[in-house]
Amino acid sequence: RVLDNTIVQPFGITILFCDLIFHIFILFGWRSVTFRLINVAVTEDKEQEPRRGQLLLESLFYISTLYFFWRLIGEVFSTLITSWQVFRVNFLTPWTIVDVASIIMSVICFGLLMSPTNGNNQLGIYSEEWFSFFAVLTGLLWIKLLSFLKVMNPALATFVLAIGQVLNDVALMLVILAVVTFAFGDMFYTIIKRDFTICPPDEDPNDSGNPYCQHGLSYLDMFTQILGQFGYGSFLGHPLLVTLFILMTIFGAVIFLNILIAVVSDSYGKSCDNAARLFGRARILAVAKINALEGIMQPKLLNRGDVPTVRVGKLLFKLLSLAGCVFTLYELTVFFSYIRGEESITTAEVFADIVLILFFCGAVILVLIMIVGWGENLRFPQMRWILNNPIIVWIFWKPMVFLVFLVMGRSTVIKPDETPDVWSTKIKQINKTVTKSVERSEDKLVRIIASLENRLKESEKQRAEEM
Repeated sequence: RVLDNTIVQPFGITILFCDLIFHIFILFGWRSVTFRLINVAVTEDKEQEPRRGQLLLESLFYISTLYFFWRLIGEVFSTLITSWQVFRVNFLTPWTIVDVASIIMSVICFGLLMSPTNGNNQLGIYSEEWFSFFAVLTGLLWIKLLSFLKVMNPALATFVLAIGQVLNDVALMLVILAVVTFAFGDMFYTIIKRDFTICPPDEDPNDSGNPYCQHGLSYLDMFTQILGQFGYGSFLGHPLLVTLFILMTIFGAVIFLNILIAVVSDSYGKSCDNAARLFGRARILAVAKINALEGIMQPKLLNRGDVPTVRVGKLLFKLLSLAGCVFTLYELTVFFSYIRGEESITTAEVFADIVLILFFCGAVILVLIMIVGWGENLRFPQMRWILNNPIIVWIFWKPMVFLVFLVMGRSTVIKPDETPDVWSTKIKQINKTVTKSVERSEDKLVRIIASLENRLKESEKQRAEEM
């Protein structure tokens, strides 16, 4: 309840909405950029102009990258001014490491694409090494989206956070899998490689022959065999090979896979039992980051309660925020000026233009919010009507709240003055939960007492036999 009330405050819900929108923008914008780069690299036509839709998504990628870079700087600054321990706890988690890596890689790609030498390929952006870099960034951006959704929706958080529990429980099973893979792979490679009828000495290594003629491919094929992709064509022609294949099949299909399924099922069951605790931990971290960001974004020119270095840092961060909004407005203005002279317009492009116009107006509203202030930190109360007029409320705030609540799996805001009927329903639910817990405890206690009685009877029987 406390976390929900905190996260749905005006500043918090605005940040959540921006996170949701910009996660979508950066992901699909980057996909469009990579697909265009692939097309240029394949056709070797570096002079072709991007289409209107590609230019739109590329602009959204630039804006989203700048937003997440701003968020990263805000998190680093807000945690450092709190304490070094808070900074370390925040940034030394797997999900945060993925977030930071994806943001830094996006900033690098931002610089490559904005570089004036990009058109002449002086940076080698169309090389295979850079495309490997782009592929890793694509995967990290998808994981970053999951990292965001796990703090929004409790049902989805159970599935996402269960991954960590499963990996923790199957760690030793993975060691056994590696040992078995290397063992059978080496045995098959030793026998098959020596047979010149299967692996001729002058065989081209690029030919798709028996995979056990090559050392590395033997491990890869054995890994897929153990996980269920069985095929006996590579093991015919030698009795020992057939025997080893049967042993590997029995171990892989009957023993190992069933144990692995049982361990994963048990891990997921534990995750479901601890779903509220896991989601609460993720939500607490998200709420703490939003509150820390709000603390350094308060509309005060001088924070006299802070030390001079922190005061200067907050001022510089606010200037960076204004610069980001100005860059967003500039990027959208450049895009509108570019498409203004085009005549052929599709329905999808009209819809995209409407969304961009709303996005442009939203950026202007954010600038006004930073100037006017919000909540208890209103700098110009007489200008409150600019942000609270019905047009902005129904075109921006209402849809924004609806989308955030839709992702969170909620329907309304939790109000402090709830009706007695709501409380009576909650009390009934609490009584029902407590009753079930007491019944389970009674059943467990009865089973324990029965077990102790059986043990006493057996001990008395053994004592009587000894006497």
